[in-house]
Amino acid sequence: MSLSPTEFRSGMRQLAAAVNVITTRHDGARAGMTATAVMSLTAEPPQIAVAVNRSNASYAAITGSGVFAVNVLANDHAAIASRFAGADGVKGEARFSAGQWDVLETGAPILRDCAASFDCTLVQEVAFTSHVVLVGLVRAVRVAPGTTPLLFMDGAWASLVRANDGDFAAYEQLIGELTGALDAVLASQGSFTRKLHDFSAAFIRVNAPVVDVLRDFYTRETFASASRLDAINQRKREVEHKLQDLLIRGVGTGEFEARDPVAAADAILGLLNGIHRRPAATGAQAEDLARRLADLVVAMVAKRHPVPA
Repeated sequence: MSLSPTEFRSGMRQLAAAVNVITTRHDGARAGMTATAVMSLTAEPPQIAVAVNRSNASYAAITGSGVFAVNVLANDHAAIASRFAGADGVKGEARFSAGQWDVLETGAPILRDCAASFDCTLVQEVAFTSHVVLVGLVRAVRVAPGTTPLLFMDGAWASLVRANDGDFAAYEQLIGELTGALDAVLASQGSFTRKLHDFSAAFIRVNAPVVDVLRDFYTRETFASASRLDAINQRKREVEHKLQDLLIRGVGTGEFEARDPVAAADAILGLLNGIHRRPAATGAQAEDLARRLADLVVAMVAKRHPVPA
């Protein structure tokens, strides 16, 4: 039996695709449209292909000018994607009021802060019923390495999450700083109460200015390899075990009251790790936050004396 258009579209909705704005300049006027049907053809020579509906006004402009650009949108370009898809009813030159635009070689508009732009001359057209595949010879490329692209899937904008080695390395460096801070606290003179307070304050001082590092890691950790996560988790457990030992010793001296020091250590780290939900803080603001949270941590396990009758 034949496949209905509805069945075909329901399957294609699950095909996640990069979102692009295809642009051109014809007779002094700019034109553009949003497209996901873009593909690489050959590297030698560099050629790219775009499927365009014949009824789209940009098709006539591209074939008339003989040039076009493929602008690969970044994840914060959803509004631009909607604009060039006609969602707000704006057409033609007016669409370019969204975004900042340059040109490279052909004169086709290039979106400044997109993930990549391919500036092309039209070299071939291949017709497929309602659509035409336009083949472009790439004359120039502009790339912004590391940019997260905008995706479209199941009727909604989406984005790509990568297991980024740079994010993991930055997070591992933070763990190293925390381990060093805890080692220095444990080696210092003073009560276990003072040591717990100093460690908690140091935790906040280290993390408060760079909460973006924490957020990036938490976003990407589920996409990391098992071996990379095992290495990171091993370093995190070192911090946990040292904090547990500090609490156990504090309970032993009578300074702390905790039936389960291991659970108490988890609760303390949970409280301190909540720093990633706050805005970044530096200077006096970070110091005040460090003091207040350190006071709260100590209050969680401090020995409570009976209130006189």
